[in-house]
Amino acid sequence: MLPFFHLHVRDRIGVWASTNVCAKRLFGANRSILFNPTIMRAIINYYNGDEGHQTNAVTGNIGFGFIHLSLILNIKPRRVLCIGSRKGFIPALCALACAENGFGHVDFVDAGYGLEHAQHWSGVAWWKRVDPVKHFSFLDVNKTLTPYIMTTTKFAHTYPKYTYDYIYVDGDHSFEGVRTDYRLFWPRLSRGGVMVFHDIHVHQTKFLGKFGVWKLWKQLSVKNAISFLFPKESGLGIVQKK
Repeated sequence: MLPFFHLHVRDRIGVWASTNVCAKRLFGANRSILFNPTIMRAIINYYNGDEGHQTNAVTGNIGFGFIHLSLILNIKPRRVLCIGSRKGFIPALCALACAENGFGHVDFVDAGYGLEHAQHWSGVAWWKRVDPVKHFSFLDVNKTLTPYIMTTTKFAHTYPKYTYDYIYVDGDHSFEGVRTDYRLFWPRLSRGGVMVFHDIHVHQTKFLGKFGVWKLWKQLSVKNAISFLFPKESGLGIVQKK
């Protein structure tokens, strides 16, 4: 049975109608569920797509999520790396895009820190309170995603041969932390691959203190880099490896 927490009754019915066994048999197991407003609202609510991603849970607008979907649907990456997520919003979308392609897999890495840890960066220790595989069973995301609840340094050392065509960075937001992630995984990004950074516009917040992603992004902002400086609370930066 699908976990329908926090969903409106109308959307519960809509998600069921779009994903149940009978619908798959009638319309095909591989039919697209992407860009369906009911599904998008469910994803925002269940996987916690917050305002930092430009989402709107009423209309089903997944904001920056559309950028990730579009890039993955076009690039068709063999392997995707997602670093950091409070409850799985962007990793889930990346995995659904891979499923739509019929190709590709997502590695999701998160240390699982909560407010008790100095480097939580608004994390709520979610991944240490739930079974990550079961959590990602909503919409069968776990079929194209593997969670690794550990630091990126440990992940890089444990799986030294993993390489990627698409990398999303939204973990440690200090300059030292994001620079570490960049140095660990930029060499593993394929030529022509894309690395995307969240929160490139934030310098400091009242509750989290100083950010450092903007500083690294300033160093990386080469001629072909793309910066989305909205909303002012976050921003998104995209750079392609030549």
